[in-house]
This record gives sequence, C-alpha cells and structure tokens, in this order.
Amino acid sequence: MKPSSATPNLLLATVTLLCVVVVVVVIAVATVMPRLGLTLVSGIDGQGVYVLRTDPSSRLHAPVERFSELLAVGDIEVTPQDLIPEPDSLETYAQYEVFLARQTALFEQLAQDNVTLRLRGPLNTFTTVVAHPEGSPLWRLPDGFWVQLLTGVAGTLIAGWVWALRPRSPGPIMFMLTAIGLLMATATSALYANRELAIDGTAFAVMVAINHVGVLLFGLAMVALLLSYPRQLVHPRWFLAIPLAIVLYMALDLAHGGLGPSQLYIFVALAMLGIIGCVGLQWWRTRRSPSDRAALGWLGLSILAGCGAFTLLGAAPVLFDTPAGIPQSHVTGVLVIVYVGLALGVSRYRLFELGDWSYRILFYTLGALLLLAVDAGLIYLLNVEAAPAFGVSLLFVGFVYLPARDWVWDRVTARRRVGQDELFGSALDIAFAPSRIAGAQQWRALLARLFDPLEVEDVADAGPRPTVSDDGISMLLPAVAGAPPLRLAYPFAGRGLFSPAHVKLAENLVSLTIRAEEGREAYMRGVGEERRRMARDLHDDVGARLLTGLHTADETTRPTLQAALSDIRAIVSGLAGDEASLDRVLAETRHEAARRLEAAGIALNWPLPDTEIDAIQLDYRLHKALTSAVREIVSNAIRHSGASHFTVTPTLSPGHLALRFADDGRGMPAEALAGETAGFGLRNLRHRIEDIGGRLTLASEPAGTSITLHIPLVLTARTPEPGVPDNALPLNSPA
Repeated sequence: MKPSSATPNLLLATVTLLCVVVVVVVIAVATVMPRLGLTLVSGIDGQGVYVLRTDPSSRLHAPVERFSELLAVGDIEVTPQDLIPEPDSLETYAQYEVFLARQTALFEQLAQDNVTLRLRGPLNTFTTVVAHPEGSPLWRLPDGFWVQLLTGVAGTLIAGWVWALRPRSPGPIMFMLTAIGLLMATATSALYANRELAIDGTAFAVMVAINHVGVLLFGLAMVALLLSYPRQLVHPRWFLAIPLAIVLYMALDLAHGGLGPSQLYIFVALAMLGIIGCVGLQWWRTRRSPSDRAALGWLGLSILAGCGAFTLLGAAPVLFDTPAGIPQSHVTGVLVIVYVGLALGVSRYRLFELGDWSYRILFYTLGALLLLAVDAGLIYLLNVEAAPAFGVSLLFVGFVYLPARDWVWDRVTARRRVGQDELFGSALDIAFAPSRIAGAQQWRALLARLFDPLEVEDVADAGPRPTVSDDGISMLLPAVAGAPPLRLAYPFAGRGLFSPAHVKLAENLVSLTIRAEEGREAYMRGVGEERRRMARDLHDDVGARLLTGLHTADETTRPTLQAALSDIRAIVSGLAGDEASLDRVLAETRHEAARRLEAAGIALNWPLPDTEIDAIQLDYRLHKALTSAVREIVSNAIRHSGASHFTVTPTLSPGHLALRFADDGRGMPAEALAGETAGFGLRNLRHRIEDIGGRLTLASEPAGTSITLHIPLVLTARTPEPGVPDNALPLNSPA
C-alpha cells in the first residue's frame, strides 16, 4: 500500500508489528543460545578470564568458587579476547578472523551435551567441572541485552509514529531511516555483545555485518535529516547516495580493505562532525525564522546530546585506546535521548508540523498493544485461562495505563489550560471594565497570559472569528472589548506554534466576551432610560418650582436660586447623556466666578482662549469636574486668601486644557503645599481631578498662591479611528 493512501494508524501498526517480530526473533535466539550459567569477566590488565558469579539454575556437576579462573572449555583454552563484546574494536582484520575462528571452536564445545571446564581456584588449586550447557530463560538474560533491544524498539516506535503522520515528507522519512538503522544495530549487538562466551562464528559475522549496515544507515540518515529539516538545504535526490555509500563501505569491509574493523568508529566520529556542521548550517539558515529556529533548537539539542554521548562513550575509547567507563552493551542506550527528545519536541515545538492530536494516535496504539501484551503474558507465562487473563488485562489498562496516559498528556502536551469558569469570569471583567480603554488593556493582558506571544499588533481586519495563519506562527483575532483586531505572533515566547486547540480556546473567549458586552449594553440601555426619566422629573418638577421661586425671590435669594437652576440643568444634561461645548462651559464658569468674586471685592482677570473651541465637547463627568473644581478654588480664594486680585490663565493644547489660578493673597503654608496638612476641600479637589485622569499642582508665588488644573479633553465630533474607543480619542484643536 502506498504511504499516501494508508492511514496513520495502519502505518504505525505496521511499524509496531515490525518491532514485535524483531523482539520475538531476537529473544528466541537469545534464549536458545547455549550458556554455562557463569558470569565471566576479564582479569586485571587483560590477564585471564574469571568467574564473577554462578547462576543458581546452572547445571554444573560441582560448585565453582567465585573468582576462579576459567582456563579451558573442553580442549579449547579461554583468553580475555574471547569476551570482547564488539569485535569491530580489533585493530586488524587478521585479529578479527582469529576471533571468529575461536568463537566457532568454543561454540562447538558449548553445543555438546556435556562439556568439561578446567578452572584454577582462588588458592591456586586446579579443578575440573562438567557442565551441561543449555538455553537461558527469559528472565535470566543480562540487563545489557534489554537495554540495547528496548533502545532500538523505542526509537523505532517513536520514529514510526512521526513517519506515519507525515509519510511523504523528507524529514520524517530520514528520521524513520535512522530508527531502522538503530534497530538493526541494537538488535544484533544485543545478541553478540551480551553473549556469555561464544556463538557460531558464521552467525557472528552475519550479525556484525547487519550491525555495521545499521550504524551506517543511522549516521547517514541523521545527517540527511539535518539537511532536510527544518529547512531543506539540499535536493532530496541527493539522499539516494545513502544506499550507495552503504554498499561501497560494506564491500570494502567484507573484502577486508581499509584501516581495519575499527574504521567503523572513524565513520561514527566523522558522522558526528557532519551532524555538528549541519546543525550550524541550519542555525544560520533559520536566523530569520523564529519558529524554525525554535524547532532546530530542540532538534539539534536532542541529536547532539544523544549522538554526542554515544560518540564519547562508545567510539572515543576505541579510537584513543582508553578504558570505557560504561560497558559497550549499555552505551547504545544513550541514543534513546534523540528519540525521546524529539517526541517531546513534537508537542513543544510542533516538530515535523505534527499537532497535539498526534499523541493521541500514539497513546491509543500503545494502549491496544499493552492490552494484548498483558493478555498474552498472563496466558503463556503464568498459564492463566484466556477469559480471566483478558479481564485482568482490561483492569490493568483501565486503572493503570489510562490514568498514566492522561497524566503524561497533561504534563507533556498541555500548555496553559483555562477552565470555563475562569474564561467566563475574565470575559465579564473585560466587558464590565470601567472604560473601553481599561477593557482593551485587560483583553490584551488575558491574551498575553494565555498565549505569551512575542508580538501583538493591530490589524485593519481579522474576520469575524479567530484564525491561524503562517503555518501556526500567528493568530488573527476580531475586535473585542474596545480593542482593535489583533495579530498575535510567535506564541509561548517563540517556543511553539498555534494549534487548533488554541483557536478553539480563542473562539470560546471571544464568544463569551461578546455576549458579556451585549449584556452590558442591554443593561446600560436600561440605565439610560432610567436616567432620562429622572432627568425629565428634575426638569419638569424641581426645575419648574425653582423657576417659580426665582420670579418671586428678592435680590438676596435670587443668585442662590439661579445657581441652583444652573446645577439642575447640568445634572439633567448629565443624566440625559448630553454633552456641553467647552466654550459654553468656560463662559458659564467664568460668569459665575466673576459674580462671586465681585461680591467679595476681588477683581477677576480671566481672558478667554484665542482659538475656536466650540467644536470641543465635554461629557458630563468632565463638565461637572471642571465646574466643581473652579467653584471650590474660587471659594477657597474668597474665604482664605485675603487677595484683591484673582487671575485665571487658560492654555489649550491637543487633548489637554490647563487652567492656572493665581491670587495676590497671603499664600499657603509649606505643609499644605506639600499635601501634609491639606484640608478636606483641597483633598476632595485633588481626588476629583484625578478621577477624570487629570492632575493638580500647587505652587507658592512671590505674592499669593497658584493652582493649576490639568484636564484631559475629548473631541467627539471626530470620526473614531478603527479600533480606538470613542472616549479615548485625543484632541486636535483647530488652528
């Protein structure tokens, strides 16, 4: 079946079946290989072969003392060279041929029903022991065998999972080839590197050849992987040279040409240098692509860590003839870093453009295989009946595997989960923010908390729903809560991409916020109707009574009633949502201040601004704050200053009005100017101005005191810019 027509589950099942076949064959061969039941080690400085321990199940006619030296098996003397785990570490092919010949001779002795072992005890006493070599049970196989076999299987399953989801892409294909090479190398090495003493020389040579092909395939495919991902550096047709290079090398190796068996380790070192060079080249090519650079960072780290550790622990000791710190049978296990690292990187950095859903395929496939494995183990190993075994398997998968799978899923693939209750609360907070500016700020803050993007920019249009663009690099969001349409780019600090799950989260959040805004608007419409009703009652009832009283009042009471009527008109305008022009507000405020100061014997100097200000509209909050602040300042000047002159200097600039009030009175104490002993009126005045976004400054003058009000202005006659709230437009006063 062509890869393009096969489903990911089928391809992954095929790879899994391959692994199962390899495991079954390798275990079958390992368990029938004749063993004496002895753990043998080389002596110090490579002198002699000694018995480290004896298996209790070994069939020996007499006990063997610990640390006894094994001198011969049958009529074949035993040397430390017979225990070499990897014969390709020998310097010459002549040594290699001698090694294989001795392996054949020793294996023929072990293949007999009875074999005589000659030993020398710790006290230099010579003994002869008759042994019955036989196969080893599964649980008696050495740990090095399992490390190598499971490393190859784990790498193949992970690479097969990636390839099954992108079977036509060069990167996943090369990744799969590395795993096939790894499986070939580890499956054969698991057999001959973990042998007790000897296996047939011909079989040994075949397994070594397969091992070499696997190592070559792993190294060349790893270099090809870095040449094709994340950026395609060479045309894929160049990768056809991989099989040609393997054939040429193996022809040279089988013909016993070149530098000797250890030349394989030279290839390993050269492949490592090639990997480092490709990582450096990819790093240069991805310098302008944060998403590719993030993927390369994790990919390169995983490959350099795994392959670098293998080179240092496996190849370097052979090339430089230094002692190995880790047994050869365990060194291969470090390569699993490459595959586990890339598996984690698929979720974190969308390596090979796979999404979170790819993990579900892997988990469900492993769950089905685990169910079959537990079932088969109970039936064939513990002789449990089929029906109970299947039930136990279901219980194990249901109560152990599935919770573990969910735990891994939450830790590995989940980033920033937000519950529906938290989303709803955030949407309400945004919709019911004190102003549209505050709502837009809260919306941006929530997006930053959820997605942590490197870039947030306004766009002209983003459509009615959130969408992902640039292959997951960016996400477009519609206008919400006073904020313009936004483009978020490089999420999670540039370490990931947007996935369908993130789009769904954004859709839910946008929908909740829009519904909350609609609810607020409905509420505000009701509030507006109630305010207009109250405004009508004030105007028709209270205003009418005050107007009647004004006609019958004397000269003393009439100014008070006129001021009350002015306040009523301002309150009615505010309740009705009406706005007042700045020129009218300043004119009325100036007229009231002049009348009050004249009555107190204080001369007023208040010139009007030179610019036309009738187009500048103030809403009720600004209107009320301005008139009340001026009224309070004038009252303080009348009661406390003792001044004879009072000057008001207005200054108009775009979006801002400054009113400076100065008198020639006795001034204010330094403590009051610093705000330490300010009275209630002054504190109330400062709070009133700060509530509308303005500020108040006090200063001591050579004669008297000055107070300056800095008041923000809003121009509602302009057409709002896209995405900018109406009440946030700056003033551009006409020239």
